[in-house]
Order: sequence, then C-alpha cells, then structure tokens
Amino acid sequence: METEKIIFLRDFLVKTFIVGLAFAIFIGIVTFLLWDSWMMHRIERAFALGDGEMGEIVLTFFSIVRIVLLFFFLAPCIALHWMIKTRK
Repeated sequence: METEKIIFLRDFLVKTFIVGLAFAIFIGIVTFLLWDSWMMHRIERAFALGDGEMGEIVLTFFSIVRIVLLFFFLAPCIALHWMIKTRK
C-alpha cells in the first residue's frame, strides 16, 4: 500500500473517531439533562420500561459506542500510524 493511501486512511479514521466521540459526549449530555423530564416519562410509558431497565439500556448503548470507537476506529488508526513511522 502506498504511503499516501495509508496516511489518508489514518487521517480518515482519526476524524471519524473524533466525530464519534463528540457524538457520544453530546448524546450523554442530552441523556443526562433530559433523564427526569417529560420525554423520559413518555418513553417509559410507551415501552413499559422502568428506571432500572432504561438505565441498563443506556449503559449498554454507551458500552457498545465505546467498544466501536476504540476497536474499530482508534486501534486501526494507531496501527496505521505505527506503519507510517516504520516506513519513514
């Protein structure tokens, strides 16, 4: 693989990681701020969920987001960065 293509892929993965991280932080803040509002009461009533079950769903969501960001975007980015360093 050419070095320019590797650098492009690395930069793409870094930017994707940053956007995903910003999205996760935004969703976390919105969830925290709106947890005890009319929206959550409506969700609980519509899907017959309790506070504990909703907490488990939110925790599972953020765990999956963390795994995807770290292992699908950041780890390949670090590996590509390491490849670029060894080629120079």
